[in-house]
This record gives sequence, C-alpha cells and structure tokens, in this order.
Amino acid sequence: MATIYTNLLSANVLENQAKGASQLSQTIARLSSGLRINDAKDDAAGQAIANRMTANLGADSVISRGLDDGISLSETADGGLDSISQLLIRAKELAIRSVNDALSDSDRQSLQGEFQQISSTIDQIAGNTEIFGKYPLAPAVAELPVMLGDVTPATSKFPLPGTSYGFTSGVVSLAYIPAGATNVVMDINSLSYDDDIQIFTRDGKHLVGTPLQGSDPDPTWVSKGITSAAQANSSVMTEANGFLPGASYDDAMLTQGGSTYSLNGSATQSYNGMTLTYSGDGDRYEDATTGGFNDGSVSSANTNERVRIDNVTEDLVIMVVGNGSFNAKMSWGNMPTPTYTPTQPVKVSTPTQIVTSANFGDDLQTKTIAPTPSDSASLGLASTRLDPKDEATKALGALDKALQTVSGYRGEYGSTINSLESTKASLTAQTQATTAARSRIMDADYALEASNLTKAQIIQQASNAVLVQANQQPQLMLSLLKG
Repeated sequence: MATIYTNLLSANVLENQAKGASQLSQTIARLSSGLRINDAKDDAAGQAIANRMTANLGADSVISRGLDDGISLSETADGGLDSISQLLIRAKELAIRSVNDALSDSDRQSLQGEFQQISSTIDQIAGNTEIFGKYPLAPAVAELPVMLGDVTPATSKFPLPGTSYGFTSGVVSLAYIPAGATNVVMDINSLSYDDDIQIFTRDGKHLVGTPLQGSDPDPTWVSKGITSAAQANSSVMTEANGFLPGASYDDAMLTQGGSTYSLNGSATQSYNGMTLTYSGDGDRYEDATTGGFNDGSVSSANTNERVRIDNVTEDLVIMVVGNGSFNAKMSWGNMPTPTYTPTQPVKVSTPTQIVTSANFGDDLQTKTIAPTPSDSASLGLASTRLDPKDEATKALGALDKALQTVSGYRGEYGSTINSLESTKASLTAQTQATTAARSRIMDADYALEASNLTKAQIIQQASNAVLVQANQQPQLMLSLLKG
C-alpha cells in the first residue's frame, strides 16, 4: 500500500539507525576507557564478579603492608633479644667466677655490682625496644600500684591488714595511701637484700627513705641508674607511678634515719600535719669496720624496716627500691575508699594481631605475635645475686633458664618472620592471578572493539544514505496526482 501520511520505510531506517548509534556509543566508550564493562548494562554478572575481585585486591594490598609491619616488629624484637642474650651470657660468666673459691668477698661484691648494671641494662632494653607504639619485650602485665583502701582481693596488694605478702623490689610504686588514713604502719623484710622503703608526696617530695643524689647516694638507687633529680623525674616521678603530671623530685625534707638503727623509730619527719616515723635503712648502720657499710647487702639483724604514719593528710606514694624480693605487711586504723585510679603504664608487652587474609565472603584470618616479656623480673632474675657464693650458685640455674627463655623467644620470632614472608609471597602470587582474572572480565579487547567501531561506522553511514532514499518515497506519490 502506497501512503504519504506514514513513512514506514523511514521509520524502519530510523529504528536501525538508533541501534547502530547505541552500538557505536558502546564501542567508543570501551575504546576510550579500556574497559569492556563500563556500566551494569554491559555485563551485570561480570561486573559483580569483578567488584569482588577488586575488593580482594584492595584488601591484599593493605594486608601486604600489615605483613611488612609484622616482620618489622619481629625483627626489632629479635634485635633487642640478641642484645639481652649477650648480657645474659656475660652475667653467667660473672656467676661462674663468683662461685670460684679463689675470690674474696670484695671481689664478689665487685662482680655483684657489674651484675646489677647488667640487670638494669636488660630492663632498659626491654622497656625501650619500641616500634609502632608497641613494646614487645616489656613486662606482659604491668603491676599497677593500688590504693590501700582498695580491698578487692583481685587488685589489692594488702587485702588483709597485718598479713605478710611477697613482692619484687624496683622503681615501681608498691601502693598509695589515700588522704584520711590513720595509724598506718608498714614493715618490710628484705631477706638479706638491701630493699629500702621510700615515701613520696604525689608532687615529688621525698619524705622518708634513702638518698639518691649527693655525696653518698644509696646503692639501691645507684643500681637502678638513678643518681640525680633529673633521672628521678624521668624514671620515678611518672603518672604511672601515681605522681601528679609535672611532679618534680625534691629531697629537701628527706629523713634517712637517726644516729642509731631502731625498728621502732630512729627518726621522725613532720610534714603537712603528718608525723612519719622511720626505722632507717639497716644497711647504712652496719659497722664500717666489717667492710659491709652501705654496700647493698645487709646482715640478718638489719633486714627489717618500718614506717609509721599517724594521720595521712594528703595522698602518699610508697615505693620499695632494690634488686630483690621482700616480704611486706601493713596495718592501719581508718582507711578510706580511694578516689584516685592509677594510670595504666604504656610500656606493656601485648599480643599483636596481624591480618593474613580478608577475602570477600570469607572469615578474617589473622596471626598473633605473642608478647615476649624479657625484663629481669619476667626472666626470673629479680632476686638473683652473685654475692655471697651460695647465691651465685643459685644464679647459674636462673641465668640458664633466662637464656633458654630468650632463645625460645628468638626462635618464635624467627618462625614468625618466615611465616609472614611466606604469606606475603603467597599473597603476591594470589594478587597477580586475581589481577589477570579481573582483566579477562573487565578489560576491552582492542582488536575486537576496533573492528566493531569500523563496522558501526559503516552501518551508520549506510543508514544515513538509505534514510535519504526512504525520505524520497513520499515524493513518488505526487507523480500519481500530476496525471
């Protein structure tokens, strides 16, 4: 049927031309982007698969950096442990020398002095080995000093007044006495080691104890490398030890003891409405003619110390400084509930979790680097001594165990490094394979698309020519009207 109102030929051409234009547009988009899938309409299923692959590739990239961090942490910790191993080997050499009967008492004292320095150096390495804010060699559990008024069995160090408990001496606060406490009495027995009671205010005033600076610093402080106010400010006057921010060491009011040693009190200190009575340090009273005066070792007659406080008007910090273990007991009249919570120390060895896999739809896979506490206390050397001979004999076994522990730690870090490196190598291969698979789904085939472009352009040009012919069809109808 011949018509002029509806040009069916032209409509057909326009329909085909629209299809051709769509094909041409898709081909140009693929050639310009390099991707076969630019929109969901191109391949919805392929796009979903490729998105999962892209997510895995992004996760693998982050995981790879995390594996590098785990390797760096392990290598840093192993370096610190290597230094500690060398110190332990040297300490064992000293212990073997101390066991030798050819040595005099003064010789063993010299060996003990070097051993104390080794122990302090081990603690410094353990506390200062840091990476990414982690302290892998620090103590695994920080022994927080607590308020005496906290009688919760799980946290209190003196849950029962008058009962003796065992502790390790050092430069960490033992406990806090809250303001309002009355008739507080603390007794310690240093068990032949020179462990000394120290009482501070929270702003740094040293009220009772032994001197750490001046012409006659006490061996307990010297053994910890603290012989000046500046060193005390950085190592003792910390918030973790219960001191106020900005606390500064001040020994202007320090009471060391009277002219003679007396457990019931050889000297008295009055401060801010408080009266503190101190027995004095037994080591500082031993007869100088014996050669043992203030040498860090005390006879059985002078191992006890006592401090009595009648009325506590402000929070006080108790510290027992030394290099061994001691027994302590405390009693009191009134003990108010504490209102201050100690700050958690930063230098604590904690587990480090490293992500090893996080593929789309799978459970997260991790590897945990366990803490490896390597300070002298964690290695079982807190109460180890090389003087006298009997203690040196015991020290040999303790040093062997410590060295075995450190060697075990180094073995763990070595296996961890190997494991993480293997995981990273596997991850690299997986990344390469996933990238290739995604490419096969997403990337445009340029040879095919170039061919399609030529085809689409030819069809478009042909449709334009045919459209001209289709538009001329109504003109033929006019010839029928001219007759």
